Amino acid sequence: MNTIKKNIPNAITSLNLLFGCIALVLIFHNKLVDAACMVLFAGIADFFDGMAARLLKVHSAIGKELDSLADVVSFGVVPGMMIFKLIDNTGNLVDESDIVRWIGLSIPVFAALRLAKFNIDERQATYFIGVPTPAVALLISSFPLILIYNAADFYDSASGHVTLRWIFVAVSIICSALMVLPIPLISMKFKNMSWTGNKSRFLLLILSLISIIVFRFASVPIIMMLYIVLSLFANPAKETHE
Repeated sequence: MNTIKKNIPNAITSLNLLFGCIALVLIFHNKLVDAACMVLFAGIADFFDGMAARLLKVHSAIGKELDSLADVVSFGVVPGMMIFKLIDNTGNLVDESDIVRWIGLSIPVFAALRLAKFNIDERQATYFIGVPTPAVALLISSFPLILIYNAADFYDSASGHVTLRWIFVAVSIICSALMVLPIPLISMKFKNMSWTGNKSRFLLLILSLISIIVFRFASVPIIMMLYIVLSLFANPAKETHE
């Protein structure tokens, strides 16, 4: 029974990896919306594996390593390939010499670097340094949904393709940098439910809910910007030391 209990979090982490692998297959077939759903499922599994480990009190070194390996695939390789495909779909599909689309593959490289730093940085137990890889993955995965449900007419136009192409290139570069820049960011781990100690967290949740209701899938980039701005004002590193 103890062996089963000890491996429940690892089983959930393995689901994270499985969803990431399925997402990759879907991306290869240009089914980006379905792949985005798999990233969401991977994110849910990533959330619950840590929760399960805390509730069952079965933390292990192998679980930590497995989590990072799964995250590299689901929140590194998958968004990298997705933005590669998004750039490819807005460019000259017959031009094999086009190097712009390869910029998207900076995402898995910097995601792996961020995860490696996370594993050896004890400060990130209470707050994050650099944008977490799941946040970047969810941001990039929102683009296929935004293009279909929020900006279909713009996406179908020739000028829209040109604009989107360079937006995706810029997103690749910015997200890669944000994952490794030494910026203290809010962790959404609530130690208690008091307003005083969690003001920035509650504010982010409230603003995120309003954004989702008003902007639907287009709320994801807005929430990402809110997350970074609120973190800069909240200064979680200073709060931790006080």
